Amino acid sequence: LGEQRRFEDEVGPLEIVQTIPAAGEVAFDPLGRIDICFSAEVDPRVIGEFDATLHSGGLTFDAQREVQLYSWRAPGSRDQLAATRWCPGSVISLTPSSPIQPGIDFRVRLREIAGLGWAGEALDTQGPAWVADDNGNLRLYIEFHVAGSPGDPDPEEVPALPPGPTLTNLFEPGRVFDPERAACGCHQGTVTGDDAELARARLDLGDPQTAWNELVLRPGLEATDFPMISPRQPAQSYLLQKLVRTADGDALHAIHGVAMPPDDPLPHEDIVDITWWISEGAKI
Repeated sequence: LGEQRRFEDEVGPLEIVQTIPAAGEVAFDPLGRIDICFSAEVDPRVIGEFDATLHSGGLTFDAQREVQLYSWRAPGSRDQLAATRWCPGSVISLTPSSPIQPGIDFRVRLREIAGLGWAGEALDTQGPAWVADDNGNLRLYIEFHVAGSPGDPDPEEVPALPPGPTLTNLFEPGRVFDPERAACGCHQGTVTGDDAELARARLDLGDPQTAWNELVLRPGLEATDFPMISPRQPAQSYLLQKLVRTADGDALHAIHGVAMPPDDPLPHEDIVDITWWISEGAKI
C-alpha cells in the first residue's frame, strides 16, 4: 500500500455545495433521504450525535446519521445507488427512522463543526444562512415542506437498498477483484516485478478467503488511524480512503504513498461495489 506518508498543501475552508432537499423545497418526498454535500471530504470522527438533526415545530425526529466519504448512494434516495459521483466531496446523510409526515414543514439543523474537513479544514460559516443562537453558537437551518397532505395514509412499504455483495461476489467475472480484470493486479499476482511482489506481500487479494483475512481480520490501525475495514462503516475504512481521490484527483491527506490504483482511479461502479460490501457488514 506504499511507504511514504503524503501530506497535502494548506487547504481552504470546507463549503456546503448542495443540500437535498434544497432550502425552501415545497414538495419533498416523505420517503426521501436528506443529504448535505460538501466541497471536499470530511472526517467522520468529528461529527457528533447532535450536529445534524431533523426537526418540526418543537419536536426532534429520530434519523440515522451516515457519512458518505464518497457519494455512493443516489441523492435523496433510500433505495438507489448513485450512477455517478454526484458530490465533489463527502455527504452527511440523515435517514428518518420512518416516513416523515406529509403536508407539514420540517427543518434540518446543522451545527458549526470544528475541524470537519478530512485534513482539519474549517467549515465556512460566513454566509447569511448561518445564524447564531441565544448562546452565540452558529447554526444552519434547511427548511422545507413535505409533499402531500397531513391526512395521507402511511406508505405500505418503506424503500431500502437490497442486500449488498459479499466479498466472494466481488471476485466474480467483471467485478472489481476479478483477477482477469487485473484492476488490483499487483495484489493478485497478475502483474510481475519487484513492486508487485512487495504489494502482494503487504496485501494479498489472491482469492476471497485470503482477501477477507487480510482486509477484515487485519490487526491494528492504518496510516490514517482507521482500521483497514470497519464493517458497516465504509467512511471509517482505510481501504476506501485509499481508493478515494479528491475532486482534483489527489490522494486523501495522510494516506501512505499514492491513491490506489496508482495510475487511473477505479471506475465509479467499483468504488460503489466496495463501499456497499463494507456497508453490509464486509461478509465473505
